[in-house]
Amino acid sequence: MTTVPIDPDSGPATPASSVFRKTKWSVIWLLTLTIFSALTVGGILAPLQEAAKADLGLNDLQLGLVVGVAGAIPATLLALPVAWMVDHGTRTRLLIFLASMWALGAIGMAFVENFYGLFAARLISGIGAGTAFPVLISLLADVCAPERRGRSMLVVSVGAWAGAAAAFAIGGTLFGYLEAHPLTAFPDMAAWRQTHLLVGIGSALCVLPLFLMKEPKRHEVANPNPSVGEALRAFWRQKAFLGPLFIGNFAGGMAEGAAAIWMGSVLIRQYNQTPGQFGAWVGVVILASGIIGSVIGGFAADAGHKLKMRGGILLPALIATALSIPASLYPIMPTVGGFAWVLFALLIGGVIVGLVNNAAIAVLIPNEERALCLAALKIVGTVIGGPVTAVVIGWISSVISGPGSLGMALAWLGVVTGIISLIGIWVAMVNAPLPPSSLDKLAETSPGKMNGGLDE
Repeated sequence: MTTVPIDPDSGPATPASSVFRKTKWSVIWLLTLTIFSALTVGGILAPLQEAAKADLGLNDLQLGLVVGVAGAIPATLLALPVAWMVDHGTRTRLLIFLASMWALGAIGMAFVENFYGLFAARLISGIGAGTAFPVLISLLADVCAPERRGRSMLVVSVGAWAGAAAAFAIGGTLFGYLEAHPLTAFPDMAAWRQTHLLVGIGSALCVLPLFLMKEPKRHEVANPNPSVGEALRAFWRQKAFLGPLFIGNFAGGMAEGAAAIWMGSVLIRQYNQTPGQFGAWVGVVILASGIIGSVIGGFAADAGHKLKMRGGILLPALIATALSIPASLYPIMPTVGGFAWVLFALLIGGVIVGLVNNAAIAVLIPNEERALCLAALKIVGTVIGGPVTAVVIGWISSVISGPGSLGMALAWLGVVTGIISLIGIWVAMVNAPLPPSSLDKLAETSPGKMNGGLDE
């Protein structure tokens, strides 16, 4: 096996690096601002898409391609190459490049002239916003100790949910203001364009602090600078853990993805609600569930990591998944209030599971393999939570038929995938590897033993 180099000038050995590693909260807050910017830019078109459609003369198919496909292409095609660069390059420079892409994409949206220009600008924006997550998590993992990564991810997760909510709040508010008070420099520019211009400039300003960030030292490295073949073999060796974890993650994610796509249709068809009636409270439910789920998941992940059991960090995800199964019945609740509260519970469970699973990868997978694992989760989530879920629900709804068929289809999907997710996470716990932070501890307490043991 490859020997892990020990720096002879690093000073006297310490009992455990994770205990004495100071959490760099300034970096964590900067990463939080960055993900806030990414999610705001990524969602800013949502409240403005009807205005853009009218201004550019788009049809529904073209609008769907811009809103859905253009954002998914970069995440699907570039996630793994970006992950490789994360694990083998300078992450701070990569993050600066990606943040610049989503800022440029937002600014470009203000000046497009047709569908093709809008699609291209959205694609450029997605190159950054759709691939930045593994970069952020890799950096975060190296500026805090393993036992505090859940709480650190809590902060970044809240920033992400706040960005998703801000896309509607900032986009809608700015659009309304600029319709009445257009920018003097661009008096003839449509309000939706001006909104993108201002948000893009704001995102560009958020890039500047990233130049002050120093590349942190990588910790928990099992094999420095592995080749592509070595990385893939290392990934394959973790199949007993990662395979069930991925199955549990995307199976559970189908319920949340289906809710995001279809809950508006359910509220209109089965509860006789209008967008004006449900828009505000659905937004509150999404934001509140994101914040509460992040808080619970962050502290629970750290608590699970301290348990004297294999894969203990995944125990909160297992519990949250079990509780989410009955919450999948939200679309067949008899009242709108019941729908809202049960949906709230489902989304909280989904946030907890997602955060804990990401924390588990950040703690249990060696540094040089983390971004690859996170990218794989991102690709699976993008594909499963979008096109696949939409097709599955449409098929189930057509088979069931009847006025409540869509709600029943969502409920059945949620229960079945919830059970699959529960089994997957449980198997992942059973097969969880030992935390690679033990390498740091062993290297610092017994350098000779570390080198000899790995060379045998």
